Amino acid sequence: MARRGMIWASDGASGRDLVEGTARELGLTVRCCTLRELGDRVRAAQDDLIGMEIGADAPAALGLVAELHGRLPHATIIVASPDGSVGFIRAALEAGAHDILSLPLQPNELHKALLRATQAKPRASTAPESLGEVITVYGARGGLGATTVAVNLASRLAALTASGTALVDLDLQRGDVATFLNLTPVHSIASFATAPGEIDDVFLSSTLTRYPNGVFVLPAPPEIEDAELIGHAEVKAALDLLRAQFRYTVVDTARTVTGATAASLEASRRILLMSDLSVPGVRAARRGVELLTRLGVSLEHMELLVTEAFSGPVSVQDAARAIGKEPFFVIPRDQSSAADAMNQGAPLNGKPTPLALAMTELAAKVAGVSAPGKPSSSRLLKRLFTRTERAHA
Repeated sequence: MARRGMIWASDGASGRDLVEGTARELGLTVRCCTLRELGDRVRAAQDDLIGMEIGADAPAALGLVAELHGRLPHATIIVASPDGSVGFIRAALEAGAHDILSLPLQPNELHKALLRATQAKPRASTAPESLGEVITVYGARGGLGATTVAVNLASRLAALTASGTALVDLDLQRGDVATFLNLTPVHSIASFATAPGEIDDVFLSSTLTRYPNGVFVLPAPPEIEDAELIGHAEVKAALDLLRAQFRYTVVDTARTVTGATAASLEASRRILLMSDLSVPGVRAARRGVELLTRLGVSLEHMELLVTEAFSGPVSVQDAARAIGKEPFFVIPRDQSSAADAMNQGAPLNGKPTPLALAMTELAAKVAGVSAPGKPSSSRLLKRLFTRTERAHA
């Protein structure tokens, strides 16, 4: 199979080694030239990926983007610029760019952009069935670690699948996703209620905060009073845009069902309902199933996550019978790792602790891929059932 060709245009040589090295890692052949030479160097038969570093003369460069997009409508065009303003991003996308990078180039950002480009399809072929998947993490009661699960599930999905992943904090009054990631975002989901103009993919990009691991975060409002601005319509608009841009969108919700939460549940292909093995936890999970059913959510879209974070007298079998769902996954007790990650503001992708390994396995099961070096969750679940059966014998 022939290697894909890429041409990269720049008026400087400072990032050429990075571009060439990253292209080689991804199996791309690359030719470099200046912006002036680009129009003549592009060959339709070979170059289906075009990169451009834009300097001071942005209008002329964007004109060239539009020209190339017209000549090669199926080519993927990446634009790199020191201008990160919403106005420039909008202009570049309208000209035909598929991805916008910042200058100077960053290795991780470039790698992910080229990886996305090698998997890109022409925009015109986008269909409703190609939209991404919304995954809502819903704790039956407080204190179960739902935010820990949401943050780490998003992180591991991005790492395991090399797919675009977003993380939304819908715990609007007490949202901790930004804190868990040690982020200080400028914008939040409240921007959807106060937007002065059109809400589109460019607007969405301006509201997201990117975490170094590639996850894009749409945080809860920093001010509690702004939570009242967010309702069903705002959340639906945000999730519709996110589904069009990201393969996975993970949502952390509040424990109470509001209009905002309902919008997330309605948009979700998978709802991860969390419960522990305490009597109150199982009862709350059962009420959660009943509530979701009344909201019109099919049981097929609900998955039960059992956490061992707190010990309880209920067996897994009894919990499954009471809740009406077999466990999709069991999260081991590992309070030390969870506390360390929360206080350090970083996902569990460092030391191979039981909780970190479980999050990788959970993400693999959600994505339908193999988790490296771990037994399948069905075997883990089987061991847990065996252990609980012995304990209650």
